Parts: sequence; structure tokens; C-alpha cells
Amino acid sequence: MNKHLIKLIILITSFVLLSLLAVQVYWVKNTITVERMDFENKVNEAVQNVINKLEKQETYDQLQNTLNQKANVNRFIRSIDTINMMLTDSLFPSSDAEEIKKVIRRTYLAREVLGEMIDKKREFNIESALSIMLVDSLLKSELQKKNIETKYEFGVFSSSRQKMLFELTGKYRNELMNKAFVYTLYPGELLENPDYLMVYFPYKTRFLIRQTASMILISLILIIIIMMLFIYVIKIIVWQNRLSEMKTDFINNMTHEIKTPISTISLACEALNDVDIKKNEVLANNYLKVISDENQRLGGIAEKILQNAIIEKEDFRLKREKVNVHEIIEHVIHTSGIHVEVKDGKIVENFKALRPFIFADKWHLANVISNLVDNATKYTPRKPLIEIATSNYSEGVIIAIKDNGIGISKENQKKIFDKLYRVPTGNVHDVKGFGLGLSYVKNIVERHGGRVEVSSELKSGSTFSIFLPFTGKTKKNEN
Repeated sequence: MNKHLIKLIILITSFVLLSLLAVQVYWVKNTITVERMDFENKVNEAVQNVINKLEKQETYDQLQNTLNQKANVNRFIRSIDTINMMLTDSLFPSSDAEEIKKVIRRTYLAREVLGEMIDKKREFNIESALSIMLVDSLLKSELQKKNIETKYEFGVFSSSRQKMLFELTGKYRNELMNKAFVYTLYPGELLENPDYLMVYFPYKTRFLIRQTASMILISLILIIIIMMLFIYVIKIIVWQNRLSEMKTDFINNMTHEIKTPISTISLACEALNDVDIKKNEVLANNYLKVISDENQRLGGIAEKILQNAIIEKEDFRLKREKVNVHEIIEHVIHTSGIHVEVKDGKIVENFKALRPFIFADKWHLANVISNLVDNATKYTPRKPLIEIATSNYSEGVIIAIKDNGIGISKENQKKIFDKLYRVPTGNVHDVKGFGLGLSYVKNIVERHGGRVEVSSELKSGSTFSIFLPFTGKTKKNEN
């Protein structure tokens, strides 16, 4: 797939995903706004009901006082009438003018007192009309009716005295003065400087989020699923593109690798058909040796490809037996050492493992070490120095193969065990291969229940460390 097309698909998909994300965020934000408005409406209704109940209670108390006052006035009037009668009765026998004046004056004073009692206006006192327990009880009841189950704080503020008369806890005075819901108390009194009931909800935001938690959670889950699917699809596209490129490189490399020995064999066969060469036994034998060498080279290429094909089969099983790691390494050095010597290099043995015996597949283990030695030789341009060291671990043997080659960058170290992946070699253009060797190494080592690691720096060589357990058993107890 074209790289530009992949980038275009990623950009379009990213735009769609971001748009969907923006819509989800807007929807959630809108839902919270609606919940906030609903919350405020419910609070307003609840507090208005509280104020109405307080006003009704005050009206009832006022009416009760009026009735009591009226009864007292009636009793007082009857008392005055009795006094007047008594004064009148005492007036007629008296002939003293001064005494009569005193009686009349007392009668007028009694009527004046009665008139003041009737016309006297009641002074409203909120501190005697309200109590913290009463307001708290009413607020709690009304808020519960509206399904508002969250902590609240309230206070009663006097505008005439510019101070807070009552507070529930006293912990949120600043919030009450700046962020609270404010309502006029006893609006029917028509006071010039009314008193106010202030209500504040410390955990209002948390309550609103809790009310919309299910919607927010569903939105988040959907967004996460979409993002994961998006990332997964992009990874598949990138991997498929990369796999396509690696397959193309593999086919090109394989074609080149096979073409060379085939051409050489063809030329050698043509030469052997020449009469003069047939007569020259030494020359003929040389051409036959070339044919044999190139044929072995073709066999080696086919062997590497078959190795990877075999281990990918589900019914693939290792043929484990008790083997000596040191003997296998020495065999590999004997067979592969010639390629190192051709480049004027050498292989150094450093065997420190006191227990070199493990249960392993002898043939595949030899191929693993051979692949690593072959890589160390190929990626060391001049005079390769390869050290093969062994040591014991508590549960097995460690084989470390160190070279003085071109090294591997940190970025490439994460990919070198991927199938068909080949490390870019910069100016070294004569390195041949298919990108199958290290993938094969990792697969075989893990099937033995071990692990392979690499430590390397550019221009400072590489060290491949293989750990193989004594038993050679995987977690699945493969036979």
C-alpha cells in the first residue's frame, strides 16, 4: 500500500475520531448543564416551600397572638365597665367637685390605655421567630422530596444589621456571602431592610457528576473502545505495509542469492562441455568442485527457509536429549570457523560453565549458535573477533556470543527478532541474508523454555546472550 495513501487514511480517521470525541464532550457538557439547571430549579422550589412554611407559621403565631390580645381586651373592657359603674355609683353620693373630677380623669385614662392597646403595632423580631433547628429540619425535608441528597450549609443574614444571625456550622461563611442561593425571608412583612436566607452546597459539582455518572461512563467507554480500535487498525495497516516491504526485500534477496549459484553452476556446466577442458582432468575437477560448492550453497539457502517453515507448524516438536553445550559450540566453530578465517578473524572460546549438560534438541541448538556466529561474522567488516563464553546460572546455562562488529542501534534492537526484519547496514552493502536467522533463534530458544537478549552499541559490537534451562521444558511442558 502506498505510504501517502496510508497517511491520508490515518489523517481522515484521526479527524473523524477527534470529531466524534468533540461531539461526545459537547454532549456530556450539555447534559451536566441541563442537570445543573434542574438542580437549581429544584433548590429554588424547595427553599421557596421552606420560606412559605416559615411565613405560614409566623402568620399563625401572629393570628394566635391577635386572638389572645382580643380576649384580653374584652376582659379589660369588661373590667373598665365595672370600674366605670363603680366610679359612677361612688360619684352620686359625693358632693365634692374635686372628687368627681378625679373619678372622671381616671375613666379617661383607662380609655386611653385601652385605645393604645388596640392601636399598638406589633414589632417583628426574626430572632424570636426562627431557630437553626427549625430551618434545618424544613430544608432537609424539602430537599429530600426533590431527591437532592448532598451536604448543604445555610445562614440567615440581616441587611439592617449587616451581619449573619444564624449559621448551621459556621465553616462556609465566605461561600455563603459569595456563592450561595439567596432568598428573602418573610416577604409579606414588607420590611425596608429584609432578612435573607442563604443556602450553599459545598459538593454541588460532585453531586451533579454523580447524577450523570452513568452517561459519562458510557461515553468514556465508547470513546476508549473507538480509540483502541483505531490504534489497532492503524497498527495493522502499518504492519501490513511493513510486512509487504519485508516480503519484497526477502524475495529480492532470495532471488539474488539463488541466482548467483545457479549462474555459476550453469557456467561451470557449459565449461565442462568444452572438449579441451574435458581433456584437462585438473581443470575439470576444479569446475566440478565449484558446482559442488554452489550446490551446497543452494542447499544452505533452502535449509534456512525450511527451518523457519518447520517451527511454525503446530505439530512441531523438539527432539530433546541430554547434550553437552560445549561440544555443540566446538562443532559449530569447526564448521563455521572457515568463514571467520577468510576475513582474517578468529573465534575465542571462554567456557566457564561447570555444568554444561542440558536437555535440548541438538540439531536446532547447533543451528541457533551457528546463526549467531554467522551474523557476528557478516556484520564485522574486517578481522572479526568473536568470543563465545558459557557460564552457569542457578537453573541453567548462559551462552554469550560477543563480536566487534558495527553494532545495533537501540531502535533496531527492538525489531531484530521480528521475522524478515534486517538491520540497515549503512555503507556495508555486501551483507547477505533473508531476515530469518534471529527470528529462528528466538523461536527455538523460547521453545526450550529459555530467553535471548542483546546488548549493543553502534560501532562497539554486540553481545547476544542465550539462557537455556537444564530441563529444557517450556511452561506448557512440551515433550
